Amino acid sequence: MKHTVLAVSLSLLMVSSAYAGFIGPSDEREIASTVQTAVASDNNTTCILEGNIVRHMEKNRYVFQDKSGIMTVDIPPYVFGQVDVTPQDTVRLTGELGKKKDAAHPDPHLRVRYVEKIS
Repeated sequence: MKHTVLAVSLSLLMVSSAYAGFIGPSDEREIASTVQTAVASDNNTTCILEGNIVRHMEKNRYVFQDKSGIMTVDIPPYVFGQVDVTPQDTVRLTGELGKKKDAAHPDPHLRVRYVEKIS
């Protein structure tokens, strides 16, 4: 009986800490949710975009399109994991905006950390 109570108590303790996090004020910038707002945002802005990966360019670079526009995204192979994506599939990409340091030729692109296939 003691072992059962102990096991249940430990499992409840482990489950409750799995969702723990900071609750309080934040200096984080707003999250960009469209290509249009992402391209106009500062470097390293967090972006969560929904749309379609329409074309592979080279190496890890792809063309992503949503209702507001088109941009380049950088998706390493390991980010896709076991997810196969076609241009017809709607995906949600999560990542950070990156820009070249040359201000005369900025190349805004999304460094993708997570790909979720929506449909």
